[in-house]
Parts: sequence; structure tokens; C-alpha cells
Amino acid sequence: METFFNPARQLSWTSGPFLHFLVLLNRHDDYRAYARAHRVLFSGFDEHLGVVPEEWLHCTVQGIYTPTTVEQTEQLINAARREIAGMRPFTVQMGPTWPGVTAVTVAMYPEAGVAELNKRVRAAAEAVPGIELRPEAAKFWTHSTLAYVRDGDFDDRPLNRGLRSLRPERVDVTIDRVHLVNQRQDPAAGYYTWEVVEEFRFV
Repeated sequence: METFFNPARQLSWTSGPFLHFLVLLNRHDDYRAYARAHRVLFSGFDEHLGVVPEEWLHCTVQGIYTPTTVEQTEQLINAARREIAGMRPFTVQMGPTWPGVTAVTVAMYPEAGVAELNKRVRAAAEAVPGIELRPEAAKFWTHSTLAYVRDGDFDDRPLNRGLRSLRPERVDVTIDRVHLVNQRQDPAAGYYTWEVVEEFRFV
């Protein structure tokens, strides 16, 4: 595996924290339990993984990786309200858990609901003068991260085998809101934290 918080990624966050749109999965007890089922396995890799505490579980819908002014933030909130007005609650299944190159992630299916939400909040951000987004991916990757790799210099085969053997039962989560947060990177701890700026509920 490779270190997630590499020098380039840390450098890109030096002017942070940054506004992000997140689905706060810490609100869902079933998903917290799903994440908790991996703790014993992860504890064997404490030196190498930044395990995301339950209170910081999330799905990133859209990040804004440039500083924003108070005025831009207000414009973004108003634009997001307009774009999200037509969203309806939708349900996704959390799982399976995948070992990746720089993180251990949880799949979220079907992907269409979060992908649609991403499209709407991107449109909101693009409507605000001065906000520039990173290029849009060909296909939005809907996922949640359980652990980031803090030090990739280890034999990851036991982790891979452990995840393959563990396979906790997948859980359903109904997404009925998205949050705009001020997100910060914590490389020492090995995960991200945030402060909520605004909540947008679906009808």
C-alpha cells in the first residue's frame, strides 16, 4: 500500500481548511456498527493505518480545495439550496469493504443517488465567482473511508486476507440530507475532521 497523506497531498492542504459537501455517515447507527466490526482487525496495524473514528465517518460528495471568503460561502449556501431543492431521500447499501492503494474503503450502492447529489453541488459551486473545482471524474466514485494509510511500508497481505475473511453484513442507509462543512486534514491522526457550516435536508 502507499501513504495517503504524502507530501504533495499535505502541501495542497496548507491553505486549508476547505469547504466540502459531505454525507455525515456518523449519524447512522447501523453504519457505525459496520465500521466498528473492523476495529479488532485494524488494531493489528496501528502504526500504519489512520482508522477513522465513528464520529468522523462520512462520504465526500464534493471538495472545494481553495480558500473561500465569507461572501463566497454565503453565495455557495444559497446556490446549493436552489440546486438541492429537488432532491429526494434515497437508500444505499454500505459494503463490501475494499482494501485500496492508499485507504480501506466501503462501497455504496447504488451509486446513482450520490452521483446526482455530486452533480447538483458541483453546479452550485460553479455558480459562485472565484470558486474553481478540480476536473470532474468520468464516473463519480461513491464510497466511505474506514482507514487511511499513514505509512505504506508494510506487508499488507494479512490486512487483505483479514478483510476478505471478515465480511460483515452489509447495511442500508437512507440519505436524506447533505452538509456543507469546513474540513481539515490531520495527517498525524491519519484522518479528516470538520465543523458543520450548513445542513441541506431533502424533501
